[in-house]
Amino acid sequence: MSLPLDSAGSILACLEHYAAARANENAYVFLTDGEIHEQALTYNELRSRAQAMAGELTQRGLQDQAVLLLFPAGLDFVIAFFACLYAGTIAVPANLARNSHHYARLKQIIQDSNTQAVLTIPALKAATEKGLTTAGVDVAHIGILCEVDIVNAASRAHFQPVARTHQPAFIQYTSGSTGNPKGVIVTHAQLVANERAIQRCSNLPEFANVGGWLPQFHDMGLIGTMLQPAALGGCYYFMSPLHFIQSPMRWIKLLSRCKAVATAAPNFALDMCVKAMRNGFDGDLDLSSLNTIFCGAEPVNQNTVSQFNSCFEPYGLHPDALKPCYGMAETTLIISGGIATGVAKYLTVNREALKTGVVSVVTEQDPESQHIVCCGAPVDGHVIKIVNPETFAVLDENAVGEIWCAGPSIAAGYWKNERATLDTFGAKTACGQGPFLRTGDLGFINRDGIFVTGRIKELMIIRGKNHYPHDIETTIAGVFAEKSMDVQVAVFANDEAAKVPGIVAYVELPRRGTALDAETFKQFVSTLRQAVNAVHDVQLKDVVAFKFGSIPRTSSGKTQRLACARLYTSGGIDTDERVLLSTRRTTTETEAVAS
Repeated sequence: MSLPLDSAGSILACLEHYAAARANENAYVFLTDGEIHEQALTYNELRSRAQAMAGELTQRGLQDQAVLLLFPAGLDFVIAFFACLYAGTIAVPANLARNSHHYARLKQIIQDSNTQAVLTIPALKAATEKGLTTAGVDVAHIGILCEVDIVNAASRAHFQPVARTHQPAFIQYTSGSTGNPKGVIVTHAQLVANERAIQRCSNLPEFANVGGWLPQFHDMGLIGTMLQPAALGGCYYFMSPLHFIQSPMRWIKLLSRCKAVATAAPNFALDMCVKAMRNGFDGDLDLSSLNTIFCGAEPVNQNTVSQFNSCFEPYGLHPDALKPCYGMAETTLIISGGIATGVAKYLTVNREALKTGVVSVVTEQDPESQHIVCCGAPVDGHVIKIVNPETFAVLDENAVGEIWCAGPSIAAGYWKNERATLDTFGAKTACGQGPFLRTGDLGFINRDGIFVTGRIKELMIIRGKNHYPHDIETTIAGVFAEKSMDVQVAVFANDEAAKVPGIVAYVELPRRGTALDAETFKQFVSTLRQAVNAVHDVQLKDVVAFKFGSIPRTSSGKTQRLACARLYTSGGIDTDERVLLSTRRTTTETEAVAS
């Protein structure tokens, strides 16, 4: 049986179909308190309000212009986003600003995208105007608009939706985890192609309910959860990310309550749910309807997969529901993922061989063993190749190289950045195949699918061997976990000019928990150095303990390891008030390595 999504030229075609066929059915339900209080929006209400706002945007001459969306989690963002699609306005979703650094990033986005208006809610209008003005934005020129201010009865009458398949639908700014954020152009055709790919790789049925909490401005939250139900005539039940962080089991209870068929989350969210379950949960859950949990946006840990399944299988969770996936803004969202049957696959490989780019499968008992989770096969209609990043030669199976992609979901390029677009989206292999998207990620492929090993820019090459930050961060976090301390870790290579090559670890302590005095810190450092040397055969030069929330991160929560390294090499940590304890402050380089 075919779906409207199969032949749709845009997500709006799906919305129009279901607004007629399921006018009074809920399209979106927002839990204002994360638990029981709901705000609902039917398909007819969504179309009506979005078209009314679109009419006003059109009358204001904002067609083909960039409009910044600044909303808290909720229905207002949904309406504004669809309004932009209807009007042919280019939506620019962004995170709300909480401090001067965030407003500076918004200024950068406004200038780069040539934003002509900002859409927000009345309660945030004054604060947004003040913050942007302080950051140096001419708010009088761009205007800050709210639905209640601009929509009137006449707006709907003047609006005529236009098919704009190959025109930009929105600009998704990259997280900036390894550089400055760039605006990725996603057309209406690319957006609907990715929604189609998500549906097919998970076999989601028509009218499927989806549950979630991911930020709506983030690609995984926007495309993976918020828009997928509208493409299938289902309903999206959601809460704010803050309500999830406060109580992770709210998400699981939501999935049970709304009989969700699908959801999505990063690895850390699964860890939080496992921890919450182990702390004690005595409620009723029914997860038997859930057939897809997309897990991506960060490396997927095999132990997390196993523990999550063990915790929730007694409540009806299917063992094959958890589906690791891979993608990025430049692929609209997903490029690989979905598993037909069976538990998420993984390989046990030799850690030392992997450092030289060789995939050598070993047994679990091998002292150098390491698990790498498979992120599934390329989604329908897309191609993934593994390429030598220097010679551009296509590599065979089980050889580590750069991940290159092609297909209908690959974005149109970077906004007003022809050079970066050509370099990233116009790559060709040594034998002339292409164009391909260069992801900047390293990995390998076999008959099961793609395995991602790390980022090229973050790869640490020490004494001729490749070291992936995430692997070492997992080891360090494990040492603290043995003492019941849940820490966040970022590692990077020390200055290449250093006499003793090694790595530096930033450890962000939990907001609450065990205090870390100088003596305890010294003991931890000794244990960490032994563990890192034993497992990874590399010297841990310095350890820096930070206050909670101090490690540089992107707007979507990804660790900015290169920013961490710049802070270290500049000497900034020597006087940074966020630093609680540091070997760099108390020892010389020789002592730090030898101790």
